[in-house]
Amino acid sequence: MRLLMDTRGEAVGGQSRPQTLDIVVTRDDVRDEASFRATGVLDLYQELFPANERDSPDDIVRWVLSEDVGRREQFVLDGREISYCLDSRCFILRAAERAIGLGFFTYDHASRLIFCNYVGVAKAWRGGGLARSFYREMVGMLDELFPDNAGVALEVEPFDRDHLDAIICDLERTGRRQLAANEQAAIRRFLRLRWYDTLGHSVFCDARTTRPLSCRSPCLDASLPHVAWAGAEEDYWLIWQARSNASPAAVSAGELWQTTVEAIYVEILAKSLVAEEPSGRRGYWHYAASLVARTLRQSAAADVALAPCLNPADSVLLSRWRRLAIDLSI
Repeated sequence: MRLLMDTRGEAVGGQSRPQTLDIVVTRDDVRDEASFRATGVLDLYQELFPANERDSPDDIVRWVLSEDVGRREQFVLDGREISYCLDSRCFILRAAERAIGLGFFTYDHASRLIFCNYVGVAKAWRGGGLARSFYREMVGMLDELFPDNAGVALEVEPFDRDHLDAIICDLERTGRRQLAANEQAAIRRFLRLRWYDTLGHSVFCDARTTRPLSCRSPCLDASLPHVAWAGAEEDYWLIWQARSNASPAAVSAGELWQTTVEAIYVEILAKSLVAEEPSGRRGYWHYAASLVARTLRQSAAADVALAPCLNPADSVLLSRWRRLAIDLSI
C-alpha cells in the first residue's frame, strides 16, 4: 500500500480533501478474489468505460490474480512451441477503503515493456490534479515492481484535426453549449491525448510528415465467428514514455515501434487468447499475426520518430476549446 494523501488531507496533486487516499495493488496488498471485488474497483470500472471497451470482470480477476503472474506459459501450435511471460497488476486508488480510481497494467517480460490497459478516476475526484498524481504514483510503483522495464506504452484513439476544428468553429460561431454524442467523442479523444502529453508521453509518428503512425488492433474476442473479426478491429495511435531513470535507448525509434506493436498485439493479446484454447484458435492466431505483420509492412517506409503528442496547431485548438469554457470530462 502506498499513501497518496497524508492524514491532514493534503493531496499530492494540490487540492485538499478530507479523506486519506491510498493505493493498493493486486497480489501485494489485495491477494484474493473476494478482497479484490470488495474494493468496488469492478463497479468503478463499469462506470468509467462503455460496454464495448470493457473486458469481462471475470477475465480481469483471472489475469491479475492467478494467470498473468510472471510465470512462463507455453502452448503448441502447428507443431511449434510458443511461450510468453506476462505480469498484470491492478492499482486501486481508495478513499475510505473504497475504489475511486484504477489502473490496469501488463508487463511483458520478453520486451520489458509495460502496457497500460486502462486508467481512470471517478468523475467526482478529478479536480486538483489527483488523476495526474495517481498516474505518476502508479508508474513509480511499476518501476519498483519491474526495475528492468523499458517504459510504458498505450493505445489512444486517433482524432481528426479537421473535424475537431470544424466542431470548435461551429461552437464559436453559434454560441451553443450542448454537444452531440459524436462531437463529445471527438473532443474527448483530443483531451485524452493532451492529458498524456502533460505527463511527458510521446507519440510514434513519421518524421517526414509528423503524422502519428496508425496501428490496427485485432478483434479482442477470439470466440467470435471468424467472419466477425475484421468488423471488431480498431485503429489506434501508440504512445510511449521511457522509464524516468533509464539509460538512453540503444535502439532506434523504428525498432522501438516494431517491438511495441509486437509486444501489445502478439505477446500480450494474441498469445494469451490463443493459450486458452490452442487447438480451436489456430485460425485466430494466424489472423492476428497477419494483421500485425500488415501494420509493420505499412509503416516500413516511414522514418519513425517519437514526437510530443500535440503539435503547435493542436495547442491552438486546445486554447480555442478552453475559451469556450464547456465542461466535458474525459
